[in-house]
Amino acid sequence: MAVIEFINGANKTYGAMKRVIEYITNPAKTETHLVGGHNCDVNNAYHQFVLTKRHYGKETGRQYIHFTQSFAPYDKVTTEDVKEIADKLVQMEAFQGFQIAYAVHTDKDHLHTHFVVNTVNSETGLKWKQSAEQLQMLKDFSDDLCRDKGLIITEGHKGARINRGEYRTKEKGQSWKYELFLAVKESVHSATSKDEFIAYMNKFGYKVDWRDERKYISFTTPEGKKCRNRKLYPPERFTKENLLKTFEMNKQYQDKKILNDRIELLFNVLRLLPDDMNHVYGKYPLTRLEGEALNDRLNELKKGKGLEWDHQHESEL
Repeated sequence: MAVIEFINGANKTYGAMKRVIEYITNPAKTETHLVGGHNCDVNNAYHQFVLTKRHYGKETGRQYIHFTQSFAPYDKVTTEDVKEIADKLVQMEAFQGFQIAYAVHTDKDHLHTHFVVNTVNSETGLKWKQSAEQLQMLKDFSDDLCRDKGLIITEGHKGARINRGEYRTKEKGQSWKYELFLAVKESVHSATSKDEFIAYMNKFGYKVDWRDERKYISFTTPEGKKCRNRKLYPPERFTKENLLKTFEMNKQYQDKKILNDRIELLFNVLRLLPDDMNHVYGKYPLTRLEGEALNDRLNELKKGKGLEWDHQHESEL
């Protein structure tokens, strides 16, 4: 899995911007074929950043955004894979027109990519301003790119992004709303259209009322409980507009077979779980399987326990 981390700092001087670009492209930390530039020449990125700022008369304030994408030491991923993931990440719509210098670093026990973004857009002159919703979409897209390389994404409590009360209930294994959240999240990750999303939710046991004339989407749980998309946390992540954008991004950038294989594998996992409805986790199987538990179960199945698995699929997951 990969973790996106934004590095804080005032970054209000050209000197700081020059130093960070020199740092990420330092030959002692990376190699020539592992550096890249989006909307700029990475070898001349500093000067091009400055020219853009001067052209639009925006030389004050924050000069750059610095973030990293880090991979765990146990990830079976090559430097070329990490560079390819970075190349695709900067193609996101959020980065359109922004100049980005980036480089894969190999000097630590884990591979990681540094990205430096010019805060002034070279096409519009507007300054970088991303909402929490857009930053979450960046992290979600990063996860999708990792899945495309066969890396299984696991999310702990921080990744869940639920409110405190819902979190406490989830810890007891009793939250039907958190179970719904997980079903929606898994369906969104794999769907390439509204109809496909609804079909996946139906397979998880949920009814979906998504009509154009209504502002919100309504979900009905297998037990008959109802919930609108605005009640899922964070609500801005699950608006109709954001879901449709995600489906389109999945269609454009993801391998359809890999997306389908992963969610079908999850359905197989759920079918093989003991039918223990007397236990709270029997009612909420996705909650039971979340994180490492799901990871372990997937690995178990990939070894051939309980489900036939061919080498082609194994290389893709």
